[in-house]
Amino acid sequence: MKGKLAFISLLLVLLLPLLIGCGVLSELIEKTPGETAVDIIEQYHETHVYSEYEFFVCSDMALDVWNMLKAQGIDALIQIGNVETGAENITEADHAWVLAEVSPGHYLALETTGGYTVWEKDNPLYYQGWSFDNPREYKRFVELRQEYNIRVTMIEQLTAKAQETYEEYEKEYDYYQELVSEYDRRYAGHSVSQLSLDKAMTHRDKIDAQLAIVKEKEGRYNELTELISEQQHELENIVSEMRGLTG
Repeated sequence: MKGKLAFISLLLVLLLPLLIGCGVLSELIEKTPGETAVDIIEQYHETHVYSEYEFFVCSDMALDVWNMLKAQGIDALIQIGNVETGAENITEADHAWVLAEVSPGHYLALETTGGYTVWEKDNPLYYQGWSFDNPREYKRFVELRQEYNIRVTMIEQLTAKAQETYEEYEKEYDYYQELVSEYDRRYAGHSVSQLSLDKAMTHRDKIDAQLAIVKEKEGRYNELTELISEQQHELENIVSEMRGLTG
């Protein structure tokens, strides 16, 4: 028995360099989740080019890496936030990356756009923000984010138009007040001739016409402010749904 053990030990000593050289031994040794995650992010970076810092581009890359981790049996989260300044509101998130669970309850941040890992001590902002358990929830968030951006642009345009309309309203109202003041000064409480009466009636018609312009501007301004209010309400609903998707 001892002879057999000695022979096996000698055989292993002789074969060990060969096994290492052929890479067989490395395949027999199971890698940790952390090591596998590092391999995945490095290999992904070697085969993918990130050309610009844009939220929806890094989103696609984060989804790719999440799927690769899951294929290796590693649980992961899709994370969003701001890794430079932090974000207090989900609408301020401008970047996406992946958190790989390297041990129960412990995560390692994978920067998918750069192909490297980030430890919490190096940048804790990678471990803050909002998490998504799966691509389905995250893709819905991306749809909402796109809709949010569109509505923000609409509100900005409506606000600019409302401001322009209000300025027009003020200008027309001031002119209306001038006409009224001039009428009161010339005709109100005064005895007038037929000629003056005709002029007074013409002036009164100008006042009425100007008042119609004032009311038109006022009505248009009110319509715009109502539209802005409706869009702001929709934004609140979108943000509420965004938050509901996160873990």
